[in-house]
Amino acid sequence: MEISVKQLPSGGFGYDFPTISITPLTFLELNQYLEQVPTDDPLGKYMFDIKVLERDDKKINDCYVMDVDFLIFFKKLITVSEDLSYQIEITCPECGKKIKKSISFDRDIHFKQIDPNIMKGARINLGGHVYETIVPTVNEFLKVFDRYLRYRSVTDLKMIKTIALIKGDYANQIEDDVLGAKHSDITLLMALRDLYYDRLEPIEVYCPECNRDKKGEERRSVAVSVDSLIVDFFRELYINSPIDGSKILFK
Repeated sequence: MEISVKQLPSGGFGYDFPTISITPLTFLELNQYLEQVPTDDPLGKYMFDIKVLERDDKKINDCYVMDVDFLIFFKKLITVSEDLSYQIEITCPECGKKIKKSISFDRDIHFKQIDPNIMKGARINLGGHVYETIVPTVNEFLKVFDRYLRYRSVTDLKMIKTIALIKGDYANQIEDDVLGAKHSDITLLMALRDLYYDRLEPIEVYCPECNRDKKGEERRSVAVSVDSLIVDFFRELYINSPIDGSKILFK
């Protein structure tokens, strides 16, 4: 499947290629994935998912990390669903009721609108030092990520992604300024992370019990992060790719 880079969270800003190729996993590949993916190691799992994408298209390494995060989600979606829909079940935080919802890629998955100006980076003051930010591609991100894969001084993937946004020759100083951020520096880093990584709008789900007899603005929704859906994708395969009587005909 060829995906236009204009359909990605970055809008394809600065790419010199028009499409990325992504294919669903086969039965063999899915079994190998489930056997080999390091589920108890978030850093190793993220690297594993990038390598899975790389087998589809080497241009993945030249894509922004914000786009690759989406493509990891998309590859898993097309593996479990032919029509780009997905069944989810969440627990209402108010009443505890289990809520089932069918998620449609076309209807429910929306990107926050990207401003081309932010893709050019910025100059920031962090920890008393002046830095430039970058929008890291996979190649640029891995230069930072490899250090943490090797030494495990930081194991929070979001924190490593934040460090990778900052350009500079003093890796230890950048790490210290990010990890030790206080007050407005914390707000700055959270804003940068939101701009360059959290590009998918959360999905709104409404509890039928809590919203009984409520209309319009009275209704209260539960926000579901798209990232959280990735965790159980393959465990829910039977729900999202059911078979009918035409598939198995017993004698």
